[in-house]
Parts: sequence; structure tokens; C-alpha cells
Amino acid sequence: MEFFVYSRAAPGAANADHGRALDEEHWSYMDRFADGMTARGPTFAADRETWTGSMHIVDLPSAEAAREFAEREPYHRAGLFEDHMIRRFTNRLGRTMWESAGGSVDPRFLVIAQCLAAAGQHAADVVPGFTALPRERLIVHGELFTADGARPAGVVLALQAPTREAVDALVGSGQDGLDQHPDVQILDWEFGGRRR
Repeated sequence: MEFFVYSRAAPGAANADHGRALDEEHWSYMDRFADGMTARGPTFAADRETWTGSMHIVDLPSAEAAREFAEREPYHRAGLFEDHMIRRFTNRLGRTMWESAGGSVDPRFLVIAQCLAAAGQHAADVVPGFTALPRERLIVHGELFTADGARPAGVVLALQAPTREAVDALVGSGQDGLDQHPDVQILDWEFGGRRR
């Protein structure tokens, strides 16, 4: 089963010089999960330089394994993360980020829209489709559920767009209901992995 893990940077971590050795330790740790990875990468503030956290979508056997994945991660052990959002993930595109069309020079963004369903509510009532963008602009698109998979908890998508304002306009358009979610975050995002 797939899990969406968003690890938010601790205060002050963005400016900390954690060094190349810790980066390599992080990448080596992630190599162990490469076969089950759907997407990964760091998030940034609007300046695209200030690190705000890290996102991973990974196939793991249980919610407990997802918590262990986050807690054993080298950046977490070094104190760089304040907390982790862990949600079950259903892949609406059926592909990994490496299989997305790409080719555009536009920046990438991560949109996390959280909304916990009421008891008995169906996912379709809480988690809308997202059709405002051409499929080739979507890198990741999935439904979020509580870590135990029992209740819908929102949507997540990674996409390419010309500007943050363009993403704001899509989210606020009301076409697909993302603006109805009480907690919507738009983060600048990049593909993760080793940087030489």
C-alpha cells in the first residue's frame, strides 16, 4: 500500500548547513526504498531557495512501517524535521513521477489539500477529481486517506505551471472543489534524488 509522507522542516533547519555527508546518508537511505517509490523531492518557499520540507510517496506494508520510514530517515534523526504528515495514498494517475510527460521548463509545485471526511461520507464526496490541467502537466495526483485507510483525508497533486499565481488560480477556481478544503498548501517542489 502506498503512503504519502510530508516531512515539514523544523524552525531554523532551512538555514542549517547539514553538510554533504548527511545528504549522502539520506540518499542512501532512500535507495533502500527505490523500487517502491512513486515520488519524492524537497519543497521550498516561494523564493525557491528556502527549504521547507520533503515529500515521499512510497509503497510500505503498514502505517507503522510508514512511521518508521519517517522516523529513521537521516534528516529526521539529525533534527531537521518538525513533524510528519502520514496519509494513505491512492494513485489516480497510475504512474510514478519519473514516468510523467515532462519536457516543460515550467517550475513544479506540490498542492496538499486536507479535509477529513465525516463518518459515513464517501471519498467521492470529499475528494474531488482534478481536471483543470492537461494530464501532461500533472506529475502526481492522488487521494489521501487517514493512515489506517479508514477515512478520506484530501488530495495531493504535483504539477508544472508557469507561476505560483497560476496554481493559486487553479486551486481557487472552484471547478474541482479544492478551494472547499479547509487546509490547502501550495509549495514549490523539485524532483528528489542525488545531486552531483
